[in-house]
Amino acid sequence: MSFEFLKKQFNEFLNLSFINKFIVTYFLSWMGLSITLLISKLINPIINVESAGVLTTAKYEVISTAVSSQMGINYFSIWYSYFISNFLACVTIFLVFVILPYIYNRDISKGKSTIKDYFDVLLFFYALVVLNPLTGILGASLSFSDLLAIIPHGFFEYAGFSMSIVLGIEYSIYKLPVMGEKEVWTKKQKIKFLLKFLLIPIFLFIAGGMETLDWIIVNYAKENGLSIVKTFFEVYYNILSSLLF
Repeated sequence: MSFEFLKKQFNEFLNLSFINKFIVTYFLSWMGLSITLLISKLINPIINVESAGVLTTAKYEVISTAVSSQMGINYFSIWYSYFISNFLACVTIFLVFVILPYIYNRDISKGKSTIKDYFDVLLFFYALVVLNPLTGILGASLSFSDLLAIIPHGFFEYAGFSMSIVLGIEYSIYKLPVMGEKEVWTKKQKIKFLLKFLLIPIFLFIAGGMETLDWIIVNYAKENGLSIVKTFFEVYYNILSSLLF
């Protein structure tokens, strides 16, 4: 797959509606996780790839320590730690895309860069965050059954993750379009953008609570010799039943 082909696909991606950008990014993020997990598990016996994820682990530990010092160690402190850690990651991703047009707008005006350079960097960062190598690396030592714990909360976590990427992209091409004239957002468009951004912490807050539960389910099933798949099904079936009926 040539870089020119990727550029063509990315250019088409930028012309999609917000919803379609989100859907594409959501599925690409899951694909990126699957690919990095598979590669990490294959090479981990040869090279300890998990050491590359030390920064991510350290970030969570700092947040967890700060939260638990105020709340103690319990379900909610773990929940909030996951939420804060993931939210900070999403905000960082969003801010990277927000900063890019300001940097390149200045450099282009000085003749140091071109729109083509800006487009290439947007593509690079998009591919990097969608591939999300650090998350895959952290799961290198997990068994395939343990990886089931990623799926339930992952539906919401990757929704928030994808939302931060797409909103970052949307803001970037709004401030510095890669083609055509610069658009002027109306007040209504700005409010809609803000409301979409507020979905990020909502998705991540739900994911944080579910992630805590997911790992409790995995550990409970393993300690009691139960099927992890069956235990997941029974727990979530009972939760949904109690909520719906």
